[in-house]
Amino acid sequence: MAAPGAGGGSEDGGEGGGGSAGTSRRDRLIRSSRALEHHEETLRGECEAGLAELPGIRLHSRAAVRTPTVLVTFADHDAADASRYLAARGILAPAGSFYALEASRHLGLDDGGGLRIGLAPYSTGDEVARLLGALRDFLRG
Repeated sequence: MAAPGAGGGSEDGGEGGGGSAGTSRRDRLIRSSRALEHHEETLRGECEAGLAELPGIRLHSRAAVRTPTVLVTFADHDAADASRYLAARGILAPAGSFYALEASRHLGLDDGGGLRIGLAPYSTGDEVARLLGALRDFLRG
């Protein structure tokens, strides 16, 4: 098979699948991947901004380029308690060191680690708002 763009294939890079004239499957995949990344980054930004407004929460994951996952700890609460509280409300946010005990200790966390909040392409702004509301209630309780 000829390499995409080297002739001998169909207009979409030789792999079928249709598409508009002049748009290869690769181009469509790149556009889709960028759209997913933008969506996840937007949600992560909303999540981090909301977390920053909550009292007693410390956000540990601040790298500029990364997956849409944040790690938080609490000044006066245990991360495992927060995880259980959220789980009872249908929100999955596990607590622990996640097989990175040495890294967790390097961050100054105890062996219990922190609360990991992960977002995905199918996550929504409403879900982020629900998470933040539940954490707000947890911190009040």
